[in-house]
Amino acid sequence: MNPAQNQDPSGEKPPNDATLSLVGQAVPRADAIAKVTGSARYAADVQRAATLHAVGVRASIAKGTITRLSTRTAEDVPGVVAVYTHLDAARRIGWHPGAEAARLSAEELGLGALADGAERRLQAWRPLCTPDIHFGGQWIAVVVAESLEDARLGARCIEVGYDAQRVALALIQPGEQVLEPGFFFGEEMQVSAGMVPAPSSTVHRVEATYETPTQHHQPMEPTATLAFWEGDHVTVHDSTQGVGAARDYIAASLGVATEQVSVKSRFVGGGFGSKNQMWPHQALAAHLARALSRPVRLQLSRADMSVATGHRGETRQDVRLETDASGRFASVCHDTWTPTSLHGGFFEPCGLNTLALYPTAHLEVRHHVVRRPIPTPTPFRGPGETPGSFALESAVDELACQMGQDPIDFRVQNFPHRDALHDRDWSSIHLASCYEQGAKKFGWSVRAPQPRSRRQGHEWVGYGMATTAYPAPALPASVRVTLHASGYALIETDATDIGTGMATILVQVVATELALPSSAVKVAMADSDLPATPTAGRSKSTASVLPAAQAACTELRQKLAHRLAVTQVRPATEPRPDDMLAQLAFLRLPTVEATARSAGKPDTQALSFYSFGAHFVEVRIDEELARIRIARVVSSFDCGRIVNPLLAASQLKGGIVFGLGMALMEQTAFDPNVGRIINDNLADYHLPVNADVPDIEVLFVGEPDLRFNALGVRGLGEIGVPGVAAAVANAVFNAVGRRVRRLPISARDLLPAK
Repeated sequence: MNPAQNQDPSGEKPPNDATLSLVGQAVPRADAIAKVTGSARYAADVQRAATLHAVGVRASIAKGTITRLSTRTAEDVPGVVAVYTHLDAARRIGWHPGAEAARLSAEELGLGALADGAERRLQAWRPLCTPDIHFGGQWIAVVVAESLEDARLGARCIEVGYDAQRVALALIQPGEQVLEPGFFFGEEMQVSAGMVPAPSSTVHRVEATYETPTQHHQPMEPTATLAFWEGDHVTVHDSTQGVGAARDYIAASLGVATEQVSVKSRFVGGGFGSKNQMWPHQALAAHLARALSRPVRLQLSRADMSVATGHRGETRQDVRLETDASGRFASVCHDTWTPTSLHGGFFEPCGLNTLALYPTAHLEVRHHVVRRPIPTPTPFRGPGETPGSFALESAVDELACQMGQDPIDFRVQNFPHRDALHDRDWSSIHLASCYEQGAKKFGWSVRAPQPRSRRQGHEWVGYGMATTAYPAPALPASVRVTLHASGYALIETDATDIGTGMATILVQVVATELALPSSAVKVAMADSDLPATPTAGRSKSTASVLPAAQAACTELRQKLAHRLAVTQVRPATEPRPDDMLAQLAFLRLPTVEATARSAGKPDTQALSFYSFGAHFVEVRIDEELARIRIARVVSSFDCGRIVNPLLAASQLKGGIVFGLGMALMEQTAFDPNVGRIINDNLADYHLPVNADVPDIEVLFVGEPDLRFNALGVRGLGEIGVPGVAAAVANAVFNAVGRRVRRLPISARDLLPAK
């Protein structure tokens, strides 16, 4: 048994000395009071005198050309200051197509490696530049007014005529040319590997098609941008996951030096990927403010966000699994069809987990991308791994049941002891402990292997499980720590806290390193003028930023030690080595500061870095009412050292709720005739609410990954989502004996067979 099994399942290790160590403790959120009392100021809350309000006008067709565009009535609306369209935006506000292309890389723009030159085409296209319409809801005009109400009224007065083209949104169309992407997220997207060709005959085989729908992020805070100029410098308060990337994008669009742009995003009300990459509105607000010489706020409505901040594209996935006589995989094949926009490059890379999880003699992973008149997709709550795990983990469960094996036993038999595809060891893997710990807590041993075996009252009871896995990336990051003689330490970094608790765990690390109480540590963050860190996304912030904070504290201690060593005056009683404030007072220094930069992911070809976990779900199904209820969820995770088990568990519970929404509710609907999204609001786009969420228990193995970084920490922002939908679908099969291969699960999937 893994030694980690002997510790508290919360991940909190008992203290082994009398130090003030806060790492591993359930410290309350540093920003909790500000958020629950309403004193936290988000981008749309920032007030500036004489602020103008901008509202976008959206196309009512999905593909075609604008033939007539009249703004005269809108301009006559009292309070309207200006109206901009493709006819004049370049001349009046400097809004040129592809203005930032020379300064931004494909990676910074969030593009995939598509074979048809999508990078060049996307960089050369932006709204308000041509009369061409590329998707339903595309911005075709912007109205700026003294109030939000005036701007909305002006927007309704824009008169537009179109030459509309036929829209075809179906994912697979006969005879269509399909794009074959190369690399994405650092992984090859077309893989055919193995020591032997695909076997012609196998003992057991499952071949099935799985489908997932388009989904939208729906963060609590709608996106907003406020821009104002002071001389030749613009300050932008933006709802973004990366202030540094936003600054670079806005500066490139404006044609000014990055030093002339400051982006601030102190509080972000959730992002989930919608605020991860750069969108036109972020630069547009700065262009408008410059042209009008007044602050401009461009705040997106919920409907705007459905077309202007990305989404998860639908997928069709064909999975074929085959085993040999020993019950080990002989062949794993995973083909994905998914759309991107007419000019975009992002697609849903569903085969990522398939590349990593199950060793096999023959492996085939392919992605086929089609262009459709839709908004550009974007990273979304575990991009690739989340829909991919639904297909893969459902198929694995089908194969295990066909073989008459317990789904856990089958996974253990095909355990990924190392990264077989890349021929590397994992830096750390405790997936077996996740299976053992989660199964014990859940009570998996009483699961009835045959479907329709357990019934309580009117409900059939089913148990399902699935594996989750997610990469452990890290990029270089910088943090500055300043110790003040007045009795506190200040942490400075441009890292954003999008609700994950970054501010809190930074305090924990620095307070521990400097032997200070948490109340004596302050944080300044999410300001592009501060030391740079990568954009918060792809679960990389913790492993990028915390090592930099630890290194800054180490350098600060070394600076003090050096000053003490060279001082000529010795006190009667020297300050203790761990009392930094006493050392500062003795040296009569007002402050001492240090800035350090983490290295990011270790520069090694010998190791692969991943996190792992397992979800266990109990469902209850009333066939007479065609109703499903999630009774409980237990999930166990191997995510390295857990800095704050309270916040970590909360973060992972949020991911699990996302997975439940994906399984049972979330689905973006398009009108097939005009190509417009028809449920671009929270009334029609269904999400789990409190009454839908069952008891969720999160467990941690808690073993530090010291081959990843000195703290042994890995990110865990997204690993809670993959696998949940598969665990629910597998539980449905265990309950009533019907396989669900299309999400979300509907009432017709639960009706008894006739």
